Amino acid sequence: MAKSKVTEEARARATQMRSVGTSYRDIAAELGSQGVTENWCKRNLNTVIVFDNHYFLIEELIPLAVRPEGIPRLQFRAKIKAAYGLPSGVPIPKAIERRTKRALPSEAFIRPDWMEPEFARASHLELVHDATILGDRLEEMVAEFCFKYPTASIWHVRQEILDHVAGSQRAGPIVHGQRMLDAVDTIEDRVPQRPQAEQAFIDDEEFDQHCI
Repeated sequence: MAKSKVTEEARARATQMRSVGTSYRDIAAELGSQGVTENWCKRNLNTVIVFDNHYFLIEELIPLAVRPEGIPRLQFRAKIKAAYGLPSGVPIPKAIERRTKRALPSEAFIRPDWMEPEFARASHLELVHDATILGDRLEEMVAEFCFKYPTASIWHVRQEILDHVAGSQRAGPIVHGQRMLDAVDTIEDRVPQRPQAEQAFIDDEEFDQHCI
């Protein structure tokens, strides 16, 4: 077997560089004259513990995530952003979030932000109950809207209401609302508008029949 050209001094330096997170490429670039290549790094430095942002992030997350109540997803993501210096408005790259999750032990739990740890099932059932009520009321509002404006698409009316509440844009409902107003301004320039009084009035009996 051919003897490695890498000296002990170069090996020690490469190990030190890798331990603070230096990439194989950068290590090879600095120590190439001493026989260190990327392939050499992959073979000889793959077991070196890397004390980088990821290492310290996992060290911080594990004690929180293995608690009985786990760690709330909002706090989990906040820790990632802090570790990588990501501003609050910048989304976490999927590769970083996946890598972080894979590094956690099997007993770790990232808890949904809506869940009350000591009332997990009760909080879930109440959330589902509230969602059912909201869904029923939404369908009533959509039916009423489409009765008054019969050329409107039921599906799109429903979606616009949801988007206006939750926001279909990253910036939230304000941006979505402004886009709706822009559309209104455009159509008002193109189509004569009728007074509100000319629109059909719907009473309770007609509305009930319309919803069936």
